[in-house]
Amino acid sequence: MKILVAICVLISLASAEYALKNRENMLAYRDECVKELSLPADLVEKYTKWEYPNDAQTQCYIKCVFTKWGLFDVQTGFSVENIHQQLENGHADHNEALHASIAGCVDNNEQGSNACEWAYRGATCLLKEHLQKIQKSLAPKA
Repeated sequence: MKILVAICVLISLASAEYALKNRENMLAYRDECVKELSLPADLVEKYTKWEYPNDAQTQCYIKCVFTKWGLFDVQTGFSVENIHQQLENGHADHNEALHASIAGCVDNNEQGSNACEWAYRGATCLLKEHLQKIQKSLAPKA
């Protein structure tokens, strides 16, 4: 019986697909994380301009947003597949250069950083390398 339950759990995990997020999701996650972390207005203003200073509050904000987004997990790190799906509006070909570029931005935290630093490190690389794609994926739909 235990084996059957374990098999069912594995099948359900394997079949779980990433649900694309939109601008409204991003704004809601931002608001939730700002409240959870009690962030000051001056930092929030920077975030709205795609500016993310390297400080502990911002690092934890990035971790919070990426976790809510389903793109980062504190145990396993970034999901290259989910990030790729988000940037390609659900039509990602995981054999292309974009996938490799995304994978190049994330690591397995060999440094042993806390989760906030780990998320920030990967996110800042993703923003540097793919800001236009990120912004396009979050553009309001006309």
